[in-house]
Amino acid sequence: MARGGRGHTARGRPTGVRRDDATRARVRDAVERHARVTFSRAGGPGGQNVNAVATQVQVRMPIARIPVSSRQRDLVRQRLSTRVTSDDHLRVVARRERHQAQNRALAVGRLVELVLDAVREDARRVPTAPAAGVQRRRRDERERLSRRKATRREPPPPD
Repeated sequence: MARGGRGHTARGRPTGVRRDDATRARVRDAVERHARVTFSRAGGPGGQNVNAVATQVQVRMPIARIPVSSRQRDLVRQRLSTRVTSDDHLRVVARRERHQAQNRALAVGRLVELVLDAVREDARRVPTAPAAGVQRRRRDERERLSRRKATRREPPPPD
């Protein structure tokens, strides 16, 4: 390997390039090819520019076209359910910027990040024992309740 160049992993991926970068590129490419982009007036404050120029951008991506496994598509539907339309499209709107191109870039970037976050596997939880302080507080609470209930019992009959 030449000095300063990047090596490759056993799976053919360049070292130093995270797996997310390859997925991000695939998702971004799919969005650019398959998403439907529409423009409209943003509304709200902003004067003549807002009232006259269609700067709001809506990007609608068919979930079936997202380049991930079917299990991950189900995760997208589940985790982003408020953004999924009845015809199974993922919808993102951007209207913050004054220019249409900036809003388009924001919407596409946001859609890519939403998909990547939705398909990211949750870290497995490693079960651990309760801390000593927690165990002590539980024991103290049980003893306190035991003493309280003991006062409610009838005293034992005299011998």
